Amino acid sequence: MNGIKILCILLAAVTLYLLIRYINLRREITSVSKQVEALVSDETEKMIDITFVDKELERLAGLLNEYNEKQRMVVAGAMRNEEYLKDSVANISHDLRTPLTVILGHLQLLDTQALPKEQAERISIVRNKAERMKDLVETFYEYSLLHTSEMQLKPEKLNVTNLVINLISENAPAMEEKGIEPVVDLPGHSVYLETDREVMERILQNLMTNAIRYSLGNIDVRLAEERDAVILTVSNPVPAGSIPDPQRLFERFYTGDRSRHDGSTGLGLAVVKELTEKIGGEVRAECAADRLHMSVRIKK
Repeated sequence: MNGIKILCILLAAVTLYLLIRYINLRREITSVSKQVEALVSDETEKMIDITFVDKELERLAGLLNEYNEKQRMVVAGAMRNEEYLKDSVANISHDLRTPLTVILGHLQLLDTQALPKEQAERISIVRNKAERMKDLVETFYEYSLLHTSEMQLKPEKLNVTNLVINLISENAPAMEEKGIEPVVDLPGHSVYLETDREVMERILQNLMTNAIRYSLGNIDVRLAEERDAVILTVSNPVPAGSIPDPQRLFERFYTGDRSRHDGSTGLGLAVVKELTEKIGGEVRAECAADRLHMSVRIKK
């Protein structure tokens, strides 16, 4: 009987030990899971605690920490490379602007000279290409500045109605060249916003440039005012069957179908999105009845 009692006591002790070890192991596994979950969700950057009773679990936690550290190094390296690329694009674009301005200046002077018809046509072609190149350089330069500390917003009270009217006037020659008639819908009163003038002008110009470039007919420009926001919508007809994906129009380098590959960088609307968000607004695009509608909504 004593032997049986001793055996029962030993079995009870072993069972209790195994139960306690199981509970501790479950607690430690739960702790590791929560720490890994916090790392994955970016709630913390702390390494996983590797002080555990179970040595294999402690080894696993150590391996996870090593992997996490390597991933951090990879991400940090990628971010450094991205910053270097942005700085390089900004510097190269900036360096290209000066010679392009000089080239255009001389081409404009030649354009005013009494040249033979054949030479005048060649000068006109070169000037158009130089203007296009300048636009591309300006776009790359502006986009690179969006992600650097160099861009500082300078809010001021703007008459958005006047900005839209000026936009139509400045783009009249380009629209006339393509036989486009603008249909403008403005409120009966001036609409004001407290925002950065250069940013707002660039947003409007990029939307208009995109509409003129790809429009198959008249362009509608509508300015509306809500209680807490101002909304500008630019719409234009697009070829049936080749409507671009509205959800991707504001992505970097997205050019949609082949009809949008005529020298476009796919950055113009990406710049619109970035600039609009910088001044507290939002952009959207939608297609309806073979027309593309692009809207910018900016909070007052």
